[in-house]
This record gives sequence, C-alpha cells and structure tokens, in this order.
Amino acid sequence: MNFVSSDNAMNKKIKVCIINFQRYEQIINKSTYEHAARISNRVIVQNTCVGPSKTKILSGMRIYPIFRRLYNKFLDNSIGQILNFILFYRFLRKKRPHIVHVHNAFPGGFIALAARLLNIPIICTSHGMDILMIREIGYGLRLKKMGAILVKLILKFATLHTVVSKSMIKPAIEAGSNREKIRVVYNGIDLKSIIPSVEKEILKQYKIREEDFIILFVGNLEPRKCPDDLIKSFQIVLKEIPNAKLIFTGKGKEENHLKRLASKLKLKERVIFTGLVFGNRKWDLFTRCDVFVLPSIIEGHPNVVIEAMACSKPVVLTNTGPHPEMIKDGESGFLVPLHSIDAIANAIIELALDEKKREKMGKNARKIVERELQINKITNDYLKVYREAIIKRIRKK
Repeated sequence: MNFVSSDNAMNKKIKVCIINFQRYEQIINKSTYEHAARISNRVIVQNTCVGPSKTKILSGMRIYPIFRRLYNKFLDNSIGQILNFILFYRFLRKKRPHIVHVHNAFPGGFIALAARLLNIPIICTSHGMDILMIREIGYGLRLKKMGAILVKLILKFATLHTVVSKSMIKPAIEAGSNREKIRVVYNGIDLKSIIPSVEKEILKQYKIREEDFIILFVGNLEPRKCPDDLIKSFQIVLKEIPNAKLIFTGKGKEENHLKRLASKLKLKERVIFTGLVFGNRKWDLFTRCDVFVLPSIIEGHPNVVIEAMACSKPVVLTNTGPHPEMIKDGESGFLVPLHSIDAIANAIIELALDEKKREKMGKNARKIVERELQINKITNDYLKVYREAIIKRIRKK
C-alpha cells in the first residue's frame, strides 16, 4: 500500500494509499510508484511483505507490510480475505488517506472496500486480468463465477474506474462498471530510466554480434502472448535473413514447449531464451534489437511495447486490443492479423531489408512516446482522477 501527498486544486495535501500484493523488488513495472513520487514527496506502500524491502525504494516512500500472505487461491480463501479487510480497515483509521488507489479489481479491490466504511474514495485501475477474458485459453478472472461476482461488486463501489486503454472500456462495462465512472489513463514511461550498460555483458553472454539482425520478444511466455507464432514465423524469416536471431526475454509455462518447438524446427542455434532480465541488461536488449514483436491475442496496454518504442524501435503487433491505439500501421510499426504466421514474417523481412524504413518507423515510434506516453503526462492524468474523486466525496457530504 502506498500513501501519496500532493497539492490539489484546493491547496490541500492529497494523501493517496496504493494497494499492491507483490514485494516491491518483484514488480517489473514500477510506474505506479513513479507517479506517486512525482505527485508527492511522501509515499507509503502496503503489501504482503513480512519485512522491509531490501531493494532501494523511491525517495520518501515507506513500505507497510500489514497484509497477511494467502497461501491458497484468493477465491477459495475467504478467511484470509476477511482478515486482510479488517487489517486494512484498522490501518485506514490510523493513517486516514484521502484516496485509496488499488491496481486490479481483485484481490486488492475487495480489501479496498474497507475504505467505503470510512467514506474514503476508491480508485480502481484495471490492467487486464480482472476484466478481460478469453475463454478459449482460460484467461480472465471473470471466467470463474465467484470471480465475476466479486469484480462486479468492487467496480460498483469504486468511486472511479480507470482502464489503461480505450479497448478496455467495453469489457469494463461488461464486467459491471458504470460508463460514467470509467476514465482512460495509459501506461507511461520515464525516458530518463532508459540506461543501457557500458559493458553490454548480456550481448556478450549470448554471443550477439554487430552484424546480427535481432528480433526481440519481452513478456510472459504464456498462451495469450502467442510466442509460438513468432517462432513459426522466424523459420520463414531465416530463409530471407540468414543473419537473424530471435531473443525471448521472460519466463512462463510455455517455455519448455517453445524450446522443443525451436529444436523441432531446427532453430535451436538461432533462438535465445534469456529468462527474466532487469535493469541495464533489459535496456541493453531493447537498444540493441532491430525490431520488437508481440503477437498477443489480448493485452491491456503493454509496457514492453512502450519501452521498445521509447528506444526508437519499430514494432510488429497483432491488430487486437490496444495495439491500434499505440501505433499507426505502416508509420511506427506494423499491425498484423492474429495468428498470421506469414504476415508476421513478411513484416519482419520488410523491416530487415529496408534500413531506412526501419529507422524512420523507429523515430516515429519514439515521437509517439514523447508526445503521449511520457510519465509526466500520465502522472497529471492520474492527479486529475484523484482530484475528481475527492470532489465527488465532498459533494456527497
């Protein structure tokens, strides 16, 4: 849980409590905390940690590990949910924030409902899993009856509901949200955070040469990301671009399947699996790659795409979800049909054979980030939402 303070339109400090259910050092996307730090010089993080974070945290931020870790599935552990609800209620009575900002409607949203008992506004931000769903691959909390009921309840009592792309508005309404309460706030990036290393050890580790054409995938290796489509398309790419290499950065249940597929297609020497990569090593890969590819079925508003664009890289994305909001087809990247192996391969080959087009698209992608997705703009968008929620509470008194 985080507390954030800031001057608002009424010249009054805003104290925002942000609920999180991961250890701070385990969070790949720390933009939530970056927004908080920019809005205020005081942030309090509440999560499931048993002790303080060992990772250096942002200036002025404190971590309050009051939640109890639930060892069973959240939907099946009602006793644990009620315990955390009570702990949070007691915490709110003591700290008295002006806003509770919870990321994803469940499980944090259920606990956040304690704020309603104290007349504290709740902002619920949905990133995907809580409201999006694809029945064919079993993706989405709402596929479970109890999950759908809980999400609907939480969204009903939320003061405002923020989603990270326009493509999520319809699913949000289907999940039980009121259209009048929905606000779109995109994910963003601090361009100053892009700091590649000097030694480039990860490039040496995987023997990436200057003459190699690098295709990069970053994300969880899971069915909804369709990484197997990329491996199949890579087989076609190699026929035209023999110096190409494909890098998968991430972990997931599809990893062994992907390694077997690469071996079966005789691509083992050309497909690299790095596992999870953080910090400078991650930026080494983003800045070194020639094209970034994400052939997902469904997404909220993927940070990895923003990161690739911020590094001036053209992107190849499926024409689904938020992707048409993120790039312009043919100008900052390519949008391809879902599961179209040939279309993915053709887009990559076209970029590989035309360096000028690749550079131009990369520059256009960077301009989109600079214009629309810089963290200062996103922070201001969240601050507007906070102020609106406080005004709504005041008017109800």
